[in-house]
Amino acid sequence: MKALFAVLDVDFDQWWALTRAALKVDLRASSFMRASQFGAQARAARSLAFQIIFYLLMGGGMASLVFVLHDTFLAALIVVGYVMFMVGTAALLDHNAAIVSPDDYNILGYRPVTSRTYFAARLTNVLVYTLAVTTLFGVLPICAMFLHGGVVSGLAMIAAIYGASTTVALAMVAVYASLLRWIGPSRLKHILSYVQLALSFVVYGGYFIIPRVIARKALAGVAFTKTLWILCLPPAWFASYIDIAGGRTSLAELVPAGVSVAALLLLMVLLGGRLSLDYAERLGAITTTARPVAPSRARSRPGRLFTAGEARAVALLIRGQFKNDNRFRMGILAIMPLTLIYLFMGISNNNGTVGDAFVLGQSSEGLRMVTLAMLMFPTMLKLQVGRSDNFRASWIFFACPIDRTRLVRATRNVLVVFFLLPYVALVAVILSFYTVSVPHLLVHLVVVGLISNLILQIVTFLDPELPFSKPAQKGRAAGRVFSVMFVVGVGAVVMPLLAPLVYRTTVGIAILVAALAGVSVLVERLTRLRVEAQAARLEFEG
Repeated sequence: MKALFAVLDVDFDQWWALTRAALKVDLRASSFMRASQFGAQARAARSLAFQIIFYLLMGGGMASLVFVLHDTFLAALIVVGYVMFMVGTAALLDHNAAIVSPDDYNILGYRPVTSRTYFAARLTNVLVYTLAVTTLFGVLPICAMFLHGGVVSGLAMIAAIYGASTTVALAMVAVYASLLRWIGPSRLKHILSYVQLALSFVVYGGYFIIPRVIARKALAGVAFTKTLWILCLPPAWFASYIDIAGGRTSLAELVPAGVSVAALLLLMVLLGGRLSLDYAERLGAITTTARPVAPSRARSRPGRLFTAGEARAVALLIRGQFKNDNRFRMGILAIMPLTLIYLFMGISNNNGTVGDAFVLGQSSEGLRMVTLAMLMFPTMLKLQVGRSDNFRASWIFFACPIDRTRLVRATRNVLVVFFLLPYVALVAVILSFYTVSVPHLLVHLVVVGLISNLILQIVTFLDPELPFSKPAQKGRAAGRVFSVMFVVGVGAVVMPLLAPLVYRTTVGIAILVAALAGVSVLVERLTRLRVEAQAARLEFEG
């Protein structure tokens, strides 16, 4: 092993030490051992167990396709497509900072660690997490392929799943490392936001459009044929291994498989070349580059709604984080690719409209999917506002004479005004061009907006926390987003079925709105009591 690392110009002992230290730091439950922290550790253990079960359940659903679909290539295509989506999402939400963050360089920069060794340790850290997710998701589909297609097909499924996972992970690392090399350190943070937004469209679009269109045709009984555009899809490159294992060795199988191997080798060569050779120098440039300071303004208030006390402090903090914290900003903006992709899928399958929520059977897939995004957004807001790489700055919450109860409640109010209401208004404007009845659409969006606000209240009630006061944990953000998508997706499917029954009369609509408002007031009071009890026990985790 050491000889292989020596050929790659990587010091094995240093790589092993750096990798172990990084994993220990990532997996630590807390930075201090107190009795009150055992509860936090138990919650972290439950969260981890839930994510393991969730990935296994997702894999179980994909495993069922292996038995349902008679075409093993089609089943492998869908499974590999989902694997690539999950790894790409994990790289976007959890691991982008592992490549472009200069934090460790401040500690290791003066030590005799070569640039390639440092880069190899960062790359290993990303691969450990992505391959762990791949294993949890892929174990059941792999077992299903062994049972359904035989030993050779099962081995081909292993190669396809892990080859696709590794290729996506390396591709995402190559993108970020290339940005680090080609873009000046002073412009990196600004450009990185646009690049991640573009990658979000690619990752989410590939997940929602390609597998669903293919699966819908297959389950509808349409004969599946390999067209040129299908063979150009990266999941098809790796799914071709299954056909080759089954004895089919035409150009339609060998060429895509060869492309997959060539892509993987090309990424390995790319990451082992100049990107790793000057990697440490680029990180060092980030730490030493002077950042331009914008001139201060006399007016420092973020608006007319939050002008004093804890609310003003939270409003300034969240606005500043959104402007300067790339992780937080991308966590918020990630809802826009989802919304636009949902809308595109819906109107493309419903003659260019989203239908009418007031009429049973006329609510199109687009309206259901956009409703799903609107119901997901509050939970995504809550997940992003609690954790940050700069969590140590939260010491001020525990040193200043402030009311932490008001601080937690003000955080929810600021999220509603800054993000939730503008998002609902933007969705209303976009959907107004594709609806058959604007008044019906506005009533539906008001109801969905009230439900979204209620969801934000409930998640705040379940987990009250100070803004940006906890460390970001790798591997958790993507898993939580998948969980939210699954749980809220059930509600988004059921709601369009029940909505026409409620929307049938004006009285029904008034009763629904009043009920939502009443429940919201009740949850607000319960949240106040819970936050008052919890705020006194909050502790600084820096």
